[in-house]
Amino acid sequence: MDASHQDPISAGELAERFAASVVGDPSVRIARFASLACARPGEASFLSHSRYREQLVSTQASVVVVTDAVALQSLGLSCTFIQAEDPYLFFAKAASWLIQRDRIVAVPKTTVHASAVVDPSAVLGQRVRVGPGVVLAAGVRIGDDSDIGAGCIVGDGSQIGAGSQLHARVTIGPGCQIGSRAVIHSGAVIGSDGFGFALQPDRSWLKIPQVGGVVIGDDVEIGANTTVDRGTLDATVIEDGVKLDNQIQVAHNVVIGRHTAVAGCVGIAGSARIGAYCQIGGAAGILGHLEIAEATTIGPMSLVMSSITESGKYVGVYPLQQQADWEKSAAVVRRLPELRRQLQQGLRDQPQHGKKEG
Repeated sequence: MDASHQDPISAGELAERFAASVVGDPSVRIARFASLACARPGEASFLSHSRYREQLVSTQASVVVVTDAVALQSLGLSCTFIQAEDPYLFFAKAASWLIQRDRIVAVPKTTVHASAVVDPSAVLGQRVRVGPGVVLAAGVRIGDDSDIGAGCIVGDGSQIGAGSQLHARVTIGPGCQIGSRAVIHSGAVIGSDGFGFALQPDRSWLKIPQVGGVVIGDDVEIGANTTVDRGTLDATVIEDGVKLDNQIQVAHNVVIGRHTAVAGCVGIAGSARIGAYCQIGGAAGILGHLEIAEATTIGPMSLVMSSITESGKYVGVYPLQQQADWEKSAAVVRRLPELRRQLQQGLRDQPQHGKKEG
């Protein structure tokens, strides 16, 4: 968002709001955050890693958030420093607050684009912004300060909590509940039918009705083109603070515990239960009807085939090799059952310790 559209705030006020201190001129005013390399006067930035120290020397930012301002003053910089224990976390909090504050000014009342289709029974909170081509079905409820982007569809009876943002072309199926401050990116589908079919005697498939919903907690972010299927009978549940990356498949009746983070292209099969505070690496696969313990880390490209009852870091990726070496290794892996049998046979054929032959 352009800095000219924001009401500047002083470095002192910003530091006080987020429990930090100022080294330099606390009256310097900034309107937004930018990277060290691109920041201009009137903007703030942050230094979270020493590898960006050269950019700090040449930055035009008026305010920079750092961990040790006194040590950096020796560089002769003219900017004001905000000293925080974790500059990256300070940036995340402060930048989010500035954007939210600016939105209240930009959207003083609820606005609905002329091309949107809103059922008369839908209830919109205060300062809601509904974009072009949006469809809000019967019984939909949208909380205060929410943005519904162009082309979004929200099905019958679904609820979206306050301060949420649906980017363009998000689809929310009927009967879904989404908590406050959700961020759902373009192309995501929440509440699609789960993949449920019963095999009939003639080997054809009979669809099982998917009548459960989706329940999503507060402060959840869902990436672009990610799908969260509705439950068969009970709800699929995404608890508070969960972060889902792009192109993730969450199947029916899955439960993901609070503050778990899942990287892109992960597939989670039906009825899997993932504990709180887990980290799932990109392109991992998790089979259905299993449980993963709280605070477990799953490495990228790993396949979880059975429950994990003890938290820890689990990796199931075969190391990358040159093709010729990989082919040799694969040949050995294929022979492991045979080698095991040979080893066991050899152990059985050996004379017992302490006994004489014949």
